[in-house]
Amino acid sequence: MKVTVPNFGNLTSIAGGSLLSNLGHEVILPPPNTKRTLDLGVRYSPEYCCLPLKILLGNFIEALEKGAETIVMVGGWGPCRFGYYAEIQRRILIDLGYDFTMISLEKPRGHLKRVFNNYKMLLNNKSVFTIARALKIAWEKVVAIEGLEKAALKTRPRENNKGDTTKTLKRGLSAIDAANTVDEIKRIYQMILSDYEKIISGNEDKELIKVKLVGEFYVALEPFVNYHIEEKLGYLGVEVDRGISAVPWISSFLKFFKQHQLHDVIEEAAQEYLSRSVGGEGQNTIGHIVLASRAGMDGAIQVIPFTCMPEIVAETISKKVSEDLDFPVLTQIYDEQTGEEGLITRLEAFVDLLGAKKRERRKEHVRIFGS
Repeated sequence: MKVTVPNFGNLTSIAGGSLLSNLGHEVILPPPNTKRTLDLGVRYSPEYCCLPLKILLGNFIEALEKGAETIVMVGGWGPCRFGYYAEIQRRILIDLGYDFTMISLEKPRGHLKRVFNNYKMLLNNKSVFTIARALKIAWEKVVAIEGLEKAALKTRPRENNKGDTTKTLKRGLSAIDAANTVDEIKRIYQMILSDYEKIISGNEDKELIKVKLVGEFYVALEPFVNYHIEEKLGYLGVEVDRGISAVPWISSFLKFFKQHQLHDVIEEAAQEYLSRSVGGEGQNTIGHIVLASRAGMDGAIQVIPFTCMPEIVAETISKKVSEDLDFPVLTQIYDEQTGEEGLITRLEAFVDLLGAKKRERRKEHVRIFGS
């Protein structure tokens, strides 16, 4: 099959493409997200739909233009509308005259035959050994990609030469993309981590403003959509800690025990303010903000697409959390009208605020305890 997946940071293009390729499919990825991608999605999507649906629809149109015949998308159930995007996008693309097959990956929940047939198509009659190997390599790529991206968040604000971290990360991601054995992926991972250490030589203990990045899954992890917010914050001297990660999300889908334990910690932290799930990452957003405050971080930034119900609920509650814990939280809302310059101005002002609060706390500490 000529298969495509939507752009989702580096995860789908590298790990997703690897999995499908090792299962014997011809992978036709959409081009990197651009203004054309967004314009296509906005043109053909219902206006009330959130930004991720529009960008992903643009991905699919561009991939179908390149010759893709099968689209692989994630589905789901619950209050968040994301689980229904695949069906909405399928109907829009059919109305536009495209001939394709849509495969929605989701938990069965009463639709065993349909879900079984979808997975059967993807597995492509491969042997158990081939399937296991393809899954293992793809999983190792996911872990390595996220590991290098998170390590870069600590490295970038400490680098001696601006831009070295981003260049090194891109080199590592390119090498991981080309790798096709677990040992090779792990070797590249360790090599890039070692290179990071050289980049920050002498600045390892540099004191920085520390911010938790939380919010809606896609907007938080797709740089085109969030205007490379992690990179911008790094160059402002901010160490970012991601509260959004694909590793626990995939693990929870596969019911890995350890990641359920992690989710329990986040859920417990949110209990006082949001005691039940509202869909998406809504409850996790609140839990991460509480945990970030407890960890002594300086603030949190919530990124959400306009009209996202779970994150709008979380935004309202986060104001109470911020007030109770004296913990600054900035909410950045994205849609097709969002401007990069306005975002930069808000980030700079927020970082200035955090810096002022940090200096005041230091003065107060000196006043009470001495130097």
